[in-house]
Amino acid sequence: MCRRLLPPLVVLFLLATACGGEATPGSAGSPGAVDATGGGDLQTVAAVYPLAWVAGQIAPDAEVNLLNEGGQEAHDLDISPPQRAAIETADVVLYMGDIDYQPQVEDAIPAAPGEVVSAAEVAGDDALLAASADAHAHEDEGEAHTDDEADAHADEEADAHDGEESEGHADEGTDDHADEEGGVDPHLWFDPAILAEVAVAAGEAFAAADPDNAEAYQQNAAAVSEQLTGLGDDLDDLLGGDCAFDEAIVSHAAYAYLLQPYGKTQHAVTNVSAEGDASAGELAEIVGEIREEGFTHVLAEPVEGREGAEAVANEAGVELLEISPLDAVTEEQAAAGLPDLVRAQAEAFATALGCA
Repeated sequence: MCRRLLPPLVVLFLLATACGGEATPGSAGSPGAVDATGGGDLQTVAAVYPLAWVAGQIAPDAEVNLLNEGGQEAHDLDISPPQRAAIETADVVLYMGDIDYQPQVEDAIPAAPGEVVSAAEVAGDDALLAASADAHAHEDEGEAHTDDEADAHADEEADAHDGEESEGHADEGTDDHADEEGGVDPHLWFDPAILAEVAVAAGEAFAAADPDNAEAYQQNAAAVSEQLTGLGDDLDDLLGGDCAFDEAIVSHAAYAYLLQPYGKTQHAVTNVSAEGDASAGELAEIVGEIREEGFTHVLAEPVEGREGAEAVANEAGVELLEISPLDAVTEEQAAAGLPDLVRAQAEAFATALGCA
């Protein structure tokens, strides 16, 4: 299948170039991770960096066009007319799914004539976590996935959110922001098992779009899946042991998929949708919790919730650790590749949680 070239504005980068060549073992361009294909004419659109990484690994000769170009904020992404045209002419489109995460992207998907991969649909309802602003609603359950009971309480908890939450915490295992997020936390790339399934589905999509190279795409997808399985083992080593704490203070509630499999929670300054920074009273509560629990670190992203995170870290006299939600990355980060980036976030959390 071959379609016309996209307008230059939407061609951000050929991800395979950034991730190939002299990468170290286990990184995005590891020797043996991908094979060359003949799919150089394939046009691919990816809604966020982790999906662009997957596409670049499976189809290294295709043009991978990232919608949140230049590290643009991924939540509620505003797409331009050329980007909408890119979706409408692409051979393969990878997006997070109809979860009210990127409404303009989701609205454009029905016009896509090529193969479409929905990460949320691939993951399935049982694997998806629900968005929440309350870190303690399920803190005793330690579950990796949401359950039917949590979903049943979505509307009730959403009504109680505005100024009435007794804890004021932010964790993605419950449903306070069901209306804002469609009930779903989109940051599923922090779960290697889910992303491995997405990679396999993407391999099938590329195979359908370019049957002459189907076997290469499928082999590449299998290699990516194996690589992500190895990443999962690394996360087990980092976060699955004995830890001093079971909660981390974060600037943005984006890390439930990373933490919940290990019975850990997050107390965030700003919620899953990167809106609604904590009030002065809530920040004071976080400072009090840091002092009471003996936390030694606060984890902060470059933008989301940064000011509040810095304020509580300074007030409590603890160290600030840098983290990233990885929906958008710098060129330097892209060169490292998603597995190494996820591993780096886990290392930061392991430090903050005092994991052995």
